[in-house]
Amino acid sequence: MSLTLNLNLLDENDHRAGYVIDTNVLLHDPSAIFRFEEHFVLIPLMVLDEIDSKKKDPHLGYNAREISQKLEQLLLKVDDPARGVAIPNGKGGLLFFVEGFASKNFPPELSSSYKDNGILAQIMGLKETFPRRQFYLVSKDRNLRIKSGVLNIPAEDYLHDKISEEYLASFFQPIREVHLEEEEINALFQSKTTETWNIPYRKKWKLDENEGVALFDPSKQFFGLGIRKLDQLKYFDYFSTKVLDTPPKVLDTDNYKYNLEQAVCMQQAMDDDIKIQIIIGKAGTGKTHIALAAALEKVFKERKYDSIKLIKPVITKSRLGEDVGFLPGSLKRKLIPKMRPFVEKLRKFTSDASSEEGYRKLLDSGVIEMLNLADIRGADLANSFVIFDEAQNANPFQMRTLGTRLGEDSKLIVLGDPTQIDSIYLDKYSNALINLYESALENPKPFTAHICLVQMVRSHTSKWFESNIQTR
Repeated sequence: MSLTLNLNLLDENDHRAGYVIDTNVLLHDPSAIFRFEEHFVLIPLMVLDEIDSKKKDPHLGYNAREISQKLEQLLLKVDDPARGVAIPNGKGGLLFFVEGFASKNFPPELSSSYKDNGILAQIMGLKETFPRRQFYLVSKDRNLRIKSGVLNIPAEDYLHDKISEEYLASFFQPIREVHLEEEEINALFQSKTTETWNIPYRKKWKLDENEGVALFDPSKQFFGLGIRKLDQLKYFDYFSTKVLDTPPKVLDTDNYKYNLEQAVCMQQAMDDDIKIQIIIGKAGTGKTHIALAAALEKVFKERKYDSIKLIKPVITKSRLGEDVGFLPGSLKRKLIPKMRPFVEKLRKFTSDASSEEGYRKLLDSGVIEMLNLADIRGADLANSFVIFDEAQNANPFQMRTLGTRLGEDSKLIVLGDPTQIDSIYLDKYSNALINLYESALENPKPFTAHICLVQMVRSHTSKWFESNIQTR
């Protein structure tokens, strides 16, 4: 295939730009080729090679196969790909596959045999061959973008699913306050049964479905919490809120009297009408503790669900990831080290059992099952309480794969900290956690809920590290 014939045939007044797409963009979003409006999308053949090498990867395999399928479907509709493949995005964009064009002026100290340098050499060659057309590199690799800038090649991060730094920071805020008048409070408590303690929801409060708020009386005294349920604001008592007999925890008593966010989180986790709960919080804020405590109470005390499914992305130091199938031992044995936070919580919750092995008996029973995210497509999640931890290290397509396997009788709690990204293919602005949170805001349903935990409650030493050790 060659780009030369097609680009030479284009009208000189055609000012569309060419966007050269790096492998990590396609692996992050297999639909990225549809995002560039009327412009040209250029995929180097070496990118196709790298995508092919990722098809069996435990984390990226699904996306690699997805982009290959999309490209094949587009190619089947054209006789000569060298003249461009129409991109069905309604904007008239064209897709090309790039071979050759490596610039002879590429710096000799940068080996063109290295894939990233090979792409830069091709873009330099394209600029030399078509000097009147603008070409951009689109990559999620920061170092590659730096080298691109040094070589005077315009480079961009993939911004389609990104959010701003300010918006991300806005997550970590205390829950909002609602101040009620005396007559509203009287109307709230007029019923003798606490289950019907609610008042009509007012649009001026601007609350999302299942959003929790702190309630204050006319004297500005806190007297309880409310949660929006359709057209009602339902009251619940802070001091009566517990999960597995554990109330909300306050560590920093000098600055906090209550942990209102944890109380709302517990209320959402125990609400059977909420099928999808998103818990955002930094390390040590109690995300895993609350989710697992709610799961244990719902499964073993209330018998609401048959099983607990624990899921977590397995991230390794390797750029290719690590399939647990290559490690020795059974799947459960291989996953236990990766699921250490869950195991330690189980050990704590079962410390009053007849023996130290109480938590192991729970794991051996099969009622609590640890699942590898890479194998989720074959998992049965019916009538299960599903906890997906560290969702910031998964991509949106993995989240969709998990979500589409939930039944009407399942509940999913998604946990994560968008500021702690371990996967080299993701960042704190574009990952499964943020994508799901954004989707819940844009498409609210009575069965979705979200909450951000802001107080560090693990220990005073953890709080000191979190507050004083800078990572930037």
